[in-house]
Amino acid sequence: MIGSTPLVKFDLAALGDFQALGLTSDAPARHFNVQVRDSKSQLIAFNGTTFDPTGTGAKTLTLNSANAFRRTLLLPAGTYTFENAVKDDATDSTLLAYGPASENSAAISGDGAVVRLKYHAVFDKASSTLDFSTNMARLFTNSTFNLSLSLKTSPVSGTSATVPTTDIGAVTYTLGNATDGVLNNAGSKIGVNVTARGTDTDSTLNVTASFDAWIRNAGTDTATYGPTSVDFAKAIETNAMVADTVSPALTFSPVGAAYVNSGATLSGTATDDVQMGEIRVYDDAKLVASNVAADGVTAITTNANGNWGTRWTPATQTSHDLTVVADSSGNETRAVQTVSVDSTPPFTLTSATGEVHFNLTNGVLRTFKVIVPNNSSLFFALFNPGGCTSACSPQGPKQFTSTMVNAQGQSVALQFTTYNGNGYDYTSTMPAGEYFVTVTPTADTTVSLYGYIR
Repeated sequence: MIGSTPLVKFDLAALGDFQALGLTSDAPARHFNVQVRDSKSQLIAFNGTTFDPTGTGAKTLTLNSANAFRRTLLLPAGTYTFENAVKDDATDSTLLAYGPASENSAAISGDGAVVRLKYHAVFDKASSTLDFSTNMARLFTNSTFNLSLSLKTSPVSGTSATVPTTDIGAVTYTLGNATDGVLNNAGSKIGVNVTARGTDTDSTLNVTASFDAWIRNAGTDTATYGPTSVDFAKAIETNAMVADTVSPALTFSPVGAAYVNSGATLSGTATDDVQMGEIRVYDDAKLVASNVAADGVTAITTNANGNWGTRWTPATQTSHDLTVVADSSGNETRAVQTVSVDSTPPFTLTSATGEVHFNLTNGVLRTFKVIVPNNSSLFFALFNPGGCTSACSPQGPKQFTSTMVNAQGQSVALQFTTYNGNGYDYTSTMPAGEYFVTVTPTADTTVSLYGYIR
């Protein structure tokens, strides 16, 4: 107590345990600087993590990997705001995300509360692009193509994180001039389809994407949500007669481990001296992926650097012959490789929070391999996610039992606890190595494997 004012104990958390992240998985190592204000907007001082009534203590709390992005605070009961700035660990100068006080308010009335920070990625115009989604060295009149909108945060060591689509407003696309071309649809937060036109007096295609985003206020660690834009410009060859006789250059990167009913990444490059056209992937002669929407299969994504990628989910545990076909103006190139498909993939703990869901049948046990790559602090859990599909937490009563052994067959203890009243099994003490967890469902249910290392 401070005088006659009792202090309330609660947790302030940004990452870890069960929650969604406010940045995409390509964000660099980071920490949170948090300033706490009371209902009168007075900045709170702390002696460590305890309220300092003298006001002379630290006025910024830091959540980072060293404290598992979580601090236990002692404050008088009341309503507080938790303004937060997400900075990079490498330089402590890049504002990656910002959480305004208006979105981080909580009434603290008793011990045991958890305040989870909300924050938004901060857009950096210089790092963002509106550009061809496929490699196009030259642009001809009447060419139809996709422009991809890639919005980024400020770079750290030359790399920028992706701004989530939830952190920007609706995107409006406009042409520089009506004669530049045609916008074939309204577009979206990830791009727009365009046909180039041009005239003898207007030989440049200009497209602008306008939207609201979180923008850093110069010289501060705050950001404001407001209007901004990203531009595209490319010369149109309006008076050209050409015959394309050159086949595309195609690569198909070696496929890593592939497992039954689990998505595997297929990728490579496809470029052409004029314009890259169609790319398709075949599994034992069956079409399974394409960059042509009308094919009605899994989409192949491409970018302006000529990279292509897709996900392939094999249905059988056998060898599969995968063929990639790239076609440009009737000139075709093929790349082939054979991939062996195994059964259930291992669940490997990484620094990024990971989870995978399995639909299980009542009474039919299932064993999963769990890999801990190094000796670090960790968190591994099994729970019922209910209808949740990503960034999940335990929902509803626990409908399974579980046991775990290490690679030598020795038993590894799993503890039981609850989250928001819902039970789950977990451990935070596994040395580096391979483990096998066996789950026996007590009802037809979905079970999630969830975990990370720090």
